[in-house]
Amino acid sequence: MNNIKALWVIIVVLSTIVVGVGYQVVMGSTVRSADGRTAIVLTKDERNFVLGEMRGLLGHMQQLVTAAADKDIDKTIAIAKILTGDTKGEKQVSIIAKTPLHFKKITKNIHSQFAELYEDAMTKRDVDYSLKQVSVIMQNCIACHGAYTLVEDKE
Repeated sequence: MNNIKALWVIIVVLSTIVVGVGYQVVMGSTVRSADGRTAIVLTKDERNFVLGEMRGLLGHMQQLVTAAADKDIDKTIAIAKILTGDTKGEKQVSIIAKTPLHFKKITKNIHSQFAELYEDAMTKRDVDYSLKQVSVIMQNCIACHGAYTLVEDKE
């Protein structure tokens, strides 16, 4: 009888842990911001890292627009390759654990679009097509920034 009670205690404890981990994966470390967006709570260093990554991506996106305006497919390819490489950058597990599932999906989609941009630029060699792809990527950026903000943990 004691073994059954111990087994049930273990089952309840493990179930609680699984539910907690599942909740963390789906919700991340978030709160509602004053402007209604989901605020992802990060340490100062984590927030600075993510903001630095975003500034770098935005700079490369601007270079893609310039390359397209100049009808320079070789420059478009070179920049798209850099963006593809950027997607393989430092993975910070602590940041990933704090982001909600929807945010993870959006960022994964954006990064896969960088790879598609590069592949299509290489094969199609059409700057106008690449520019349309940049527009789609930017729509995802705008949607993400409209839904999320990064806040520093006050602790």
